[in-house]
Amino acid sequence: MKTDCLILWAVAAAAAWAAPAGAECVQVGKFPAKIVPEQAMVLTFPSRGEVTDLVLDTSRRVEKGTIVGVLDKAKTAEELEDMELQLNRERLNKRDELRKLENQREKMRFYLGLSKNERTYAKDIKPEEGLEISRAALKDIDERMELTQKELSTFERRRRNEFAAKNDPKTLRMPFTGRLQYHFNLPENPEEPFEYTQGSSRPFASVCDDSAFYISINVNSSELSLLPPENLSACVELPGGERLVGKFSNRRVEQGSASADMLVYFFRLPEEDHARAYDMLGTSSTAKLFYEMEEGVELIRKDALLLHPAASSCEDWAALVRAARPGYELVLVTDRYIVARKQPSAAQGS
Repeated sequence: MKTDCLILWAVAAAAAWAAPAGAECVQVGKFPAKIVPEQAMVLTFPSRGEVTDLVLDTSRRVEKGTIVGVLDKAKTAEELEDMELQLNRERLNKRDELRKLENQREKMRFYLGLSKNERTYAKDIKPEEGLEISRAALKDIDERMELTQKELSTFERRRRNEFAAKNDPKTLRMPFTGRLQYHFNLPENPEEPFEYTQGSSRPFASVCDDSAFYISINVNSSELSLLPPENLSACVELPGGERLVGKFSNRRVEQGSASADMLVYFFRLPEEDHARAYDMLGTSSTAKLFYEMEEGVELIRKDALLLHPAASSCEDWAALVRAARPGYELVLVTDRYIVARKQPSAAQGS
């Protein structure tokens, strides 16, 4: 028993040198990793054209809603003016129709209110020849006036929606507060309009929400996915002996490049590392994943387990753990160590 304790102590000490500061940890593997921001987006123009309204200082944070580029601003203004002229012309035409209908309605209402004898002397106010004079015809006029008003409203809404669908994509704005990076060299005088030739073939700019940064790791091990995620942390080693260390924040399933689902873990970095994290965006790295062992969990060397008399008769590590450490169950197999947990029934009995 004393020998077992010494082995566990030595193993834990050997693992602790590379682990983030805190409780006893074990490195459970190395994984391809990326540094990612809270959220990111690529902005693209729908076509080529003349660009204006650039953000001149991209070294600072840019507020949500700020315009970062406008395509064909002068041309869009001309199209807007033409559209307003069309709408005004349509309004006048419809208003003329409404006035005619309203005049017919008023004459018909007055005429229908007269007695038979009075109508003999009201020929000058009688509605137009050929127009039926009845309560039903009066209702038809009311409905025709309502339809004319709806036609005007529908025409205006449709024209404005068409204009917005065509021209709104020509104004790019910050979708959130964060950092902005253009994907082209700024012209000598960025305050003046310039010809942008890339169009939709290439991104115009990239934006990232720099309020938080994460180490992201694709976990392809079913064993790792069963570990309590709140007990995991990730470490990316930098030149000069520095490190980026993140605590588990969240995980989600994402679709990979081969249309296969991946379980992605995100480890949030402290604010003091944000500047270094921003410089590492878009680069690939390797992260060490650490598991902080909770109460009732022990770390056992593989070579120590293999010296147990039951090793030759056990078909796998799980069986060997049960034989060598009664009351314990296998949690995780790493390159050099076995992580075992005391079973609930054994814990209660102790």
